[in-house]
Amino acid sequence: MRKTEKANIPSNEAIIKMIPSKAMREYLQKTGHEFSLCEEAALIYQNPLLRQDERLDALNEIAKTLHLPENACLQFPTYRNCRDGSPDSGEKITATELATQIESHIKSDMEIETALFRNTLEGVYEVDCSVKNESLRGQPYDTFSCPAFSSIEKAIDYVMTGENDKLLDFIVTLRKIDEGDKYVSGTFNGKGELLRVDSSFIGTQAFDSDNRLDNFYCEIPYHFNDGDIVQDLSSGRIGVVNHLGGEKDGKLKNICKRYRDSSDIIVPVDSLDDDGNFVYEPFYTPCVDYAPRLDYSKGDGEFLYEASLLVQGKGSLEYFCNMVKKQNLR
Repeated sequence: MRKTEKANIPSNEAIIKMIPSKAMREYLQKTGHEFSLCEEAALIYQNPLLRQDERLDALNEIAKTLHLPENACLQFPTYRNCRDGSPDSGEKITATELATQIESHIKSDMEIETALFRNTLEGVYEVDCSVKNESLRGQPYDTFSCPAFSSIEKAIDYVMTGENDKLLDFIVTLRKIDEGDKYVSGTFNGKGELLRVDSSFIGTQAFDSDNRLDNFYCEIPYHFNDGDIVQDLSSGRIGVVNHLGGEKDGKLKNICKRYRDSSDIIVPVDSLDDDGNFVYEPFYTPCVDYAPRLDYSKGDGEFLYEASLLVQGKGSLEYFCNMVKKQNLR
């Protein structure tokens, strides 16, 4: 770690905003892993489960810290144009540039939120809901759309007053009449709390930048081993960790890339698709936790368990192949 990168071990409050996974937080705190201010900002912005108000407040505090005179010399790797994946050989972003980037994101998000709640587009509100299902195949949720609404209050009330014990989240989209490609939207959790916002036209300068916060790469070590059955807390998907001979320290040294982004912050996982086939599906590392207790004695639960044993080198290939045959005959 170069002196100009100034890293710290985050406080409990800070790391909760960065890392949704309890297992990951405990591991990172146990190992004393340090994060730079750039990594803290990126992980807070990328956290899909953090409330919008918490995200913007935390980012604002980081921007203030970056503006302090003693931090003026700080520089952070962007992982752009890196030779052999080394951050020391690539482009850097200064503390001032990062603070400006954070402030630009905050400004854009606040503008989108204002447009969404005040109907500045004079449009109509559409709602798409996600509700939990118990399947281990494909997406662990079903989606459905609601009627159009004249106000966001009516849209939210409609969702929250229904039978929503299985409600995961919902997206409210405000579309300009006769200009359907012009919209602002907000994603809300099952409690009706705003998680994040999006727009087709507001904040394009901030979000078109190569160094935008939602695109920053961060190296995050993890402790998951081949065969561990894990869950993506963001999507609810469950699968089996499988590195296929690659490294498991959270780094991508074995992948010669000149440019890394947030899509490379992953734990490699195989999960079941809609047809019951195992497919490669990388999970976003900060959201990876051990899966809740499942019934491994039958059905897809047993399928996952046997795949886990096989990846660990403990299972029977013959038994697993027979399970696959039975699966295909259903």
